[in-house]
Amino acid sequence: MNIRHALLAVTCLASVQPAIAQSAPDAEQILVTGLRDASVSITGTDTPLLQYPQSVRIIDSETIARLGAIRLNNVIDLAGGVARQNDFGGLWDKYSIRGFAGDENTGPDILINRFGSNLGFNAPIDTATVERFEFLKGAAAALSGRGEPGGSLNIVTKAPKDKAHASAELSYGSWNSLRATADVGGPLSDRLSVRLIGVVEDRESFRDNVVSNRELIAPSISFTPSDSIRLLYQAEYMRNRTTFDRGIVGINGNALAMDVRTFVGEPGDGPISQEILWQQGTVFATLTDNMALELGFSHRDGNLGGFATMVDFGGRGVQPGGRTAGRQRRFTDNSWNDLSLRAELTAQANFLGLQHDLRIGVDRVRHGMDAELQRARGSVANPLLVINLFNPVYAQTLPATLPFNDRRISFASESVYAQDLMSIGDVTILLGARWNNFEERNTNNLANGALLTTKDSGVTPRAALTWAVSPFFSLYGSWGESLRLNPSDGTNIFDAEQSESSEIGLKYELLGGALRGQAALFSMTKRNVLNPNAVDPFFKTQIGRQRSRGVETEVTLNLDGLFLTAVYTYLDATVRQDQSAVLVGTNLSNVPAHSGAIYASKNLGPVTIGGGVTHVGERVGEPFGGGYMLPGYTIARADLTLKINENFSLRADVDNIFDKRYIANSYANVWTMPGAPRNFRVTLSGRY
Repeated sequence: MNIRHALLAVTCLASVQPAIAQSAPDAEQILVTGLRDASVSITGTDTPLLQYPQSVRIIDSETIARLGAIRLNNVIDLAGGVARQNDFGGLWDKYSIRGFAGDENTGPDILINRFGSNLGFNAPIDTATVERFEFLKGAAAALSGRGEPGGSLNIVTKAPKDKAHASAELSYGSWNSLRATADVGGPLSDRLSVRLIGVVEDRESFRDNVVSNRELIAPSISFTPSDSIRLLYQAEYMRNRTTFDRGIVGINGNALAMDVRTFVGEPGDGPISQEILWQQGTVFATLTDNMALELGFSHRDGNLGGFATMVDFGGRGVQPGGRTAGRQRRFTDNSWNDLSLRAELTAQANFLGLQHDLRIGVDRVRHGMDAELQRARGSVANPLLVINLFNPVYAQTLPATLPFNDRRISFASESVYAQDLMSIGDVTILLGARWNNFEERNTNNLANGALLTTKDSGVTPRAALTWAVSPFFSLYGSWGESLRLNPSDGTNIFDAEQSESSEIGLKYELLGGALRGQAALFSMTKRNVLNPNAVDPFFKTQIGRQRSRGVETEVTLNLDGLFLTAVYTYLDATVRQDQSAVLVGTNLSNVPAHSGAIYASKNLGPVTIGGGVTHVGERVGEPFGGGYMLPGYTIARADLTLKINENFSLRADVDNIFDKRYIANSYANVWTMPGAPRNFRVTLSGRY
C-alpha cells in the first residue's frame, strides 16, 4: 500500500469522533424498516421465515462480522449447497447453488436489493457495503426474473440509518495485505439522512507475481418529504486491479502436481483493470394503510480490460512429458451499461376467509456490452510462449495480439409478475407467475456487422405451501419453473434454458428463537444447457438434460454469548441426456457430492474466541467428460477478538490452520486454482 493509502487509513480511524454520534439523539427514523425490508427481500414479503414455504439462508451483518468476511467468497461455505466455480482469475464471483451454476460467465442470479445485477463482468462483492446476503434455494423466477432452479442470491445493501454512527477498520495480513474501511452517516435533519462507506486495499498473494488493489466509495441518501413518501438513493464506485491468474496446471490427472505458488502467466502483462459505477434509486409511497407502491431503477456502467497470458488447451497447451506447456496471450476490452426499471404494487387484504399479501409488478431491463478480444495463439505443431511448469522463466518476448472477437451485444427483457402469499389458520399458500420476454442481439463487427438475434418468451409459474404444525415447527413443499435466455457464442444461437424445481422440507425455531434450522429434500432438472468445447471454450454445444437432487440441512444457535451455525449438503448432480455419449452420466463440474461447514464463537467477557471447519468433497474439475478430478479437502480456521474499550477492538484471524494444500475451483486441468495456504490477518476496529 502506498503512502497516500496509508494516510487515508489513519485518517479514517482518527476521524471517528464521539461528537458525531452524539448529534440528533431523538431524530425521526428515516427509513421505515418493514416497508423497505419487504421490498428488497428476496422473498418479497415480511412473513416470518418459519412460515415461508421455501428454503432461505440469511447471512446477516452480525454473522458477516463474526466471520471477519471481506468478500462474498468468504461466506459461501456457510450458505449451504453453494460451491465455488471458475472465477475468471479472481475477477468475478462465480458459484453454483444446489449443483447448477447458471451462465458460464455471469453465474446464477445475483440480485442487489432484488434488482438483477450480474450482467457484464463485475468485480467480487465487497462486504463493506452489505447489510445481509439472502440465499433463496429452489425456484425463484416468478418474483426475481431470470431464473435458476437451484436458487438465487440477493444482496441487501447498507442504507442510511436514523441514528448517527461512525466506524473504521484497519487490517494487515499475510502477503503484505493492507485494507482500510470507513463507514459514517446519520440524520442531517428530521427528514434527511446520509451514509458514506469507503474502502482502500492493497495485497500481494501466495501466488508468485500476483498483486491486486481496489478502491471503493459508496454514498447513499434517504429523504422523507412526507409521512407517505420516502426516497432512497444508493451508489457505489469500485476500481479493482489485479494480475490475471488462471492458477496451476493439473498434470496426468493430478490437480496438485505443481507447486501451488507457481504463476504460469506473464508478469509483463500488467494488471487487468475493472471499473464499475452502480446506482439505485427507489421511491416508496404509502397509498393506504394496506397498500403501497414502489418505483425503482438500477443502473450500472462498467469496463474490464488488459492483457493476460495463460496456458492453452489441447495440443497447444501441456506438452508430452507434462513438464512444459504452450500458452496463449489475450487482450480484452469490455465495456457495458445496463438499466433496470421496476414498478411494484403491494397490498394486504382479507378476502374469502384468506389473508393475502399480494405483489404485482412490471419490470424492464436493457443491457448493452461492447466486447473486444484479441488473441495470439500457437498451433499443435508450434505451441506459443512455452514455459517450464516447474521452473518458469518469465520476460519472454510477448507477441502482438490479433483481433479474434469484436461484438456488440444487447439484451432486453420485459416482464409482468404477480405473487400472492395467502394465510388461513396454520396454512400458508404461495402462488406466483411471471411472463417473460427476452431478446439478445449479437452484432459481429469483424464480419461486416453480421447479426444474430435470439428471442424467447414464456410464463414461469410457482406454487408452494407451508403447514405450521406448531408455533415452533413447520412443514413445506415448493415447486416452480424457470426460463433463461441462452446467449449466442457469436457463431450460433441456442434454444432457451428451461428448468423445473421441487422440494419438501421442514423448519423449526426453539428456545425462544435462539435455535433455528431447516432441512430440505429437492430435485431439479435443466434442459438446453450450454457446454464449452474442449478444444476452444469460446464455442458451445447444448446439453440435453441435467439433473440435481439431494438433501440439505442447516442449524443456527445464538444463546448466552454462544453463536454456532452449521450446514451440510449431499448432491447428486449429473448430465442425464446429451448428444455426446461421453458426457452422459458425468457429474457436473466443481460440484461435490458432500460438503459442509461449521463455525462457532463464544463471548468470554472482553474476549471472543471463534473457529470453524469446512469440508468439500471430491469434485469433477472440468465440463468435458475427460475424468479430471479435484481432490476433497478439509480446512480449519480460528479467530480471537479483544475488546479494548467501548470504542475499540483488536481481532486476529488465522485461516487454513493446518496449511492444507487444496484446490478451490477449476475450469479445466490447465486452469486450476489452488486455495490459499495458512495465513493470518490482524484488524483494529473503532466504532462510535
